[in-house]
Amino acid sequence: MPEEIRKKLYVQEGTDVWNDLDMSARVAMFRYCRMKIFGIGKNGDMERSLLIETVCGLADIALVKENGLPLEDMCDDEGEFLEEYQDQFNTVYDRYEAVLANMDWTNCCTDMEISVREIIEQLEKTGYSRVDIDTDSRAAKTFYTYRGGVHINGTENLSFHIVPPQDSFGLGRFAICATRNGESSQLGTDHAPFFFRRLFSFIKGERTEHEMIDEICNNRPTRIAELPNSPR
Repeated sequence: MPEEIRKKLYVQEGTDVWNDLDMSARVAMFRYCRMKIFGIGKNGDMERSLLIETVCGLADIALVKENGLPLEDMCDDEGEFLEEYQDQFNTVYDRYEAVLANMDWTNCCTDMEISVREIIEQLEKTGYSRVDIDTDSRAAKTFYTYRGGVHINGTENLSFHIVPPQDSFGLGRFAICATRNGESSQLGTDHAPFFFRRLFSFIKGERTEHEMIDEICNNRPTRIAELPNSPR
């Protein structure tokens, strides 16, 4: 559980519900967080479903802790909450839902990343082809891997790069490179959400090549640090 989210949930009810959350709800929360932070598998119905499952799990645990009773003792024979506990559940559910639905995901969970395998899966789902580093011609919608990193050719004039820390040379583990009117620019960062939001929005067609190139070329510094005031 990212510490930023854990703290916000704790403040709501004054108790750490994460340790008692069942595995199904933990998985739902993990998937929801990654969807919100990186846009992985972004889908309105799925997002809502994961939010409901997560919040129900959190609210159940909060009720157990608040009343000192197991969940089944607060329910009737059909598994529905007794009226007094249903009202409590609704109140707690609304608070947790508001916390997660209104969280500033852009500046949250900066240490959460995505594996190379997951990145490749997303690329292949959107029609990208793997090429060999020795034969890479920077053709659009191709990528190659090298020394634990991934290098992605969005178009001939726009590319995305993920490198191991030891190969970043202080310019950031993540970089977006763009060429406009024959002039090249690079925007580097160590802020994973900043990078992956742009990568996935581009490969899914939510942002155009022109929009991406303008953003990179208009931000002349080669490195964006950590980014509360940077363009999102």
